[in-house]
Amino acid sequence: MEEETTQFLSKREKRLLAKEQKREEREQGEVFSRIKKFGIWILVIGFLVAGIWWLWRQSTKPLPGQEVADLGREHITDIAGVNYNSNPPTSGTHFPVWAKKGVYDGVLSDGYLIHSLEHGYVVISYDCTKSVVGNQWSVVSEILAHDEPTKESTDSGELLKHMKFQPSGETSWFTPENPPEDELDLPNEFDSEGCKNLVANLSKFVQKWDRVIVVPRPNLETQVALTAWTRIDKLEGFDEDRIENFIKAFHNKGPEKTME
Repeated sequence: MEEETTQFLSKREKRLLAKEQKREEREQGEVFSRIKKFGIWILVIGFLVAGIWWLWRQSTKPLPGQEVADLGREHITDIAGVNYNSNPPTSGTHFPVWAKKGVYDGVLSDGYLIHSLEHGYVVISYDCTKSVVGNQWSVVSEILAHDEPTKESTDSGELLKHMKFQPSGETSWFTPENPPEDELDLPNEFDSEGCKNLVANLSKFVQKWDRVIVVPRPNLETQVALTAWTRIDKLEGFDEDRIENFIKAFHNKGPEKTME
């Protein structure tokens, strides 16, 4: 129909009509372009608002565990008589040698573990005697430190403070393959199948993360304790999500940045 109408138009009228059509097409294109740009800006602003909201939620989200007062970072070779403010400790005076990642079979002195925390490690301590209600741990009657026997105690914190500093040549750290000499005997509950299953579950975090230590620690208040620098969380038993969240929050965030 439009073609039939244009047949009766003069050349000048046809040119004017074509010009008008192009103008309308151009205006329509400009309107579409403005709508498109407006839509893009809406999306960009939406993403920015969502990002800011997410960052705000993360910054205001409570950190896992409880904060513990910072006791400093002094290096010494004798921590006997040093008082820490949590069990296990999360900061304070410690040895110049530290423990590296891995699953340890024996008890490690706080002197090594606090140094590991300083490097951004997360230490998972476990106490398999807590699977027995009302069980109390009795330790070997004599633990030699400084060439003198210590008094018998059921306080693992006190016992670990008397564990000797064991430098080995130029060694700056210990590993599960090269641990310090055993100084404390573990109760029989640590050889149980239930304890082995607990250790197997905890070991998965060592495989996944670069700076995680799993270590036995008799006489915890709970079966599992998580520690990072100035941070602690105590668990009645294995809780994968809770442990994972703690590690995510504090892994490699100690006060001393190191390349290991």
